[in-house]
Amino acid sequence: MKTLILSQKDVMKIVDVKSAIGAVEEAFAEYGLGRARMPPKIYLDLPEFAGDFRAMPSYVGKFKLCTLKWVNAHPNNATFGLPAVMAVLIVSDPKTGFPLAIMDGTLATSLRTGAGGAVAAKYLARRNSRVVALVGCGVQARSQLAALREIFKIKEVRVWGHQKILAARFIRTMRKPGEAMTVAANIQECVEGADIVVTTTPSRKPIIQSQWIKDGTHINAIGADAPGKEELDPRILKRARVVVDDPEQASHSGEINVPVAKGLFKLKDIPATLGEIVAGKKKGRTGPGQVTVFDSTGLAIQDTAVASLIYKAAVKKKLGQWMRIV
Repeated sequence: MKTLILSQKDVMKIVDVKSAIGAVEEAFAEYGLGRARMPPKIYLDLPEFAGDFRAMPSYVGKFKLCTLKWVNAHPNNATFGLPAVMAVLIVSDPKTGFPLAIMDGTLATSLRTGAGGAVAAKYLARRNSRVVALVGCGVQARSQLAALREIFKIKEVRVWGHQKILAARFIRTMRKPGEAMTVAANIQECVEGADIVVTTTPSRKPIIQSQWIKDGTHINAIGADAPGKEELDPRILKRARVVVDDPEQASHSGEINVPVAKGLFKLKDIPATLGEIVAGKKKGRTGPGQVTVFDSTGLAIQDTAVASLIYKAAVKKKLGQWMRIV
């Protein structure tokens, strides 16, 4: 038997944001219903190289596929002309273990994280949310905004970045008719009065203050993805309904990891996981004035969802190359 090899160019021809959101929502429902298996994310820390690797396996019953993602995080890669995040996905038959496909996982990672944020906002943000604040203007900010546009009728987008030139470039790339897009002078100006706030920075100290967040705001906290990282003032967590993708991962490497370590937030304060909410087992937003936070660490089940879409579409469209590997 042969294995399908898919490059990033192949993947770009297949997956669209709307399909990714649907698949990721199904994956969260499966997880919430106990029909997915996902061991904890494995970290290989390499401080001497200013980076790390993560191994992320999972099985999702609805898709009848197993996947393993091998992904790096090297924030300084721009100096080498490389993306900060690169990934490879292996798709296997759960019945035989045969590797059905090996594909670029970099685009899939961006898509599935954006899709996860959109699913969270669907259940946690106010339905009439119109103003989005993006704190961070990199690849993930683009993915988050593209996915939110599929769920909400956005009227205003504010963008903040460490360098205004990058925020301005983001706006030129992502501009859409009917949306007012502006570069914020500072983070406070960016987030005050926003309906949905998306944070995608690698910060290791709080950069979003509680007094800047109005009642009824939803926050997608995306940036904290390793121990020691945090973007939100812990007082926000104390006043908010905090939903996580996975409690163990979130307490280890998500937005809540530092507050939990300092005793400022407890796992018992988490009312639900996103999977439980999507599956209908728990409630999402419970009132219009409630502040909600989604702590996104990124789950392997999301990779399985998007990889399933890519593999099946590639076979149908006859994309990629078949090789005998094992």
